[in-house]
Amino acid sequence: MTLQEGMHFLINESRMLTGLSVTYGRSNCAETTCIGNMREWVPDNDTFVLSPSPIVPDSVFDLASLTKCFTAVLAMLLIREKRLDPDAPAGLYDARFVHLRSVPMMDILTFRTGLTTPGRIDNAPSAEEGLKRLFETAPAAAPRISLYSDIPAMITARILESITGKSYMTLLEERILKPLGMTETGNRPAPGRCLDYGYEYRLIDGNWQVQKGRLGQIHDPKAALLQPAAVDCCGHAGLFSTQSDMQRFAQGLLGGELLTLDELRYMGENRTGMPYGDGTHRQYLGILCFSKHPNQRLSEMPVWMGSHTVGLSGFTGNHLAIDPDSGTFILYLGNRVHHRLTRIVPQTDETFSSLGLAPDGTGTLPGPDGRPVHSSVRFVYFKDQCLGNPIGKQMRRLGWLPQEA
Repeated sequence: MTLQEGMHFLINESRMLTGLSVTYGRSNCAETTCIGNMREWVPDNDTFVLSPSPIVPDSVFDLASLTKCFTAVLAMLLIREKRLDPDAPAGLYDARFVHLRSVPMMDILTFRTGLTTPGRIDNAPSAEEGLKRLFETAPAAAPRISLYSDIPAMITARILESITGKSYMTLLEERILKPLGMTETGNRPAPGRCLDYGYEYRLIDGNWQVQKGRLGQIHDPKAALLQPAAVDCCGHAGLFSTQSDMQRFAQGLLGGELLTLDELRYMGENRTGMPYGDGTHRQYLGILCFSKHPNQRLSEMPVWMGSHTVGLSGFTGNHLAIDPDSGTFILYLGNRVHHRLTRIVPQTDETFSSLGLAPDGTGTLPGPDGRPVHSSVRFVYFKDQCLGNPIGKQMRRLGWLPQEA
């Protein structure tokens, strides 16, 4: 499968995504291709009007969890400057975290400790109450398998502000965006240029849930609650950007403009993952990012990327992986949310079959109003086959990667 064939399958055949921009390259060169639409359906008096709007070079994407990569880089810069000691407790830097006075920052940065809040932040009645719940985060037993969480990046963002006396967005502008010339990245998207993340469908225990108005709004529910009423950026989600800006970010990291390559390797080093001996693994994680997993089906990075790769995925359909060892990066900016079925609970092969979907989770279901809805529930498992592996082959043809033995 070529990259063009893989993208065609994702957008035009399986219809898992409405649109997708793919960029790959090195610190000094890159290739970009995109297909699909910024939005497909426009609600009009409770009816849907087909309204294709092609992705263009300056289309704005909701970065979702790719925001964590910016928070991680800011943390690494303060670690370099010895303003943030990873062995010091979080409560030393921000007394508002009253239950984290003995929890080392490194345990938070690398997801090594379980964390619990007094009620879900996104269910809080106000932004102020949501922020209060965040500051009342307490340590808890770490899960056996899946350690990844939004809470560590949310905590880290507030601690960075306490250390520097500056807001998250001010830090971001001064330390990352301005140095790299990322003029299109921020927490206030322009609705006319932003992809539509509205009309997301979920099927939970047989009941439909529909998330409607998301055009020019933050998709992540915690960030949508807290921004802008309580904080300017939550640190785990809430940033918007374009393909060209995110390419500058990836190439800036590979080119040593923000961190050294050794610091980037330190960031991507596995600090949690291990096999249990029964076929299961504890999740492989670095500093606010994914690390390379030995089970490729569970890995967030293509097989050809190295063991120090920094990787992150976003729920909306994005993916960023930066490999300091091979000097390469991949960037997917996509939309698997707009008028798509994104989640089924319980999610099993039997559930797919009983609903009329294919065993791999692709297909179409009649939504709660009878209109057909395409499924993107297992998009993550198609990224290697459709995108990562073809990109690796293309990079070898271009001489950007060594030929396979």
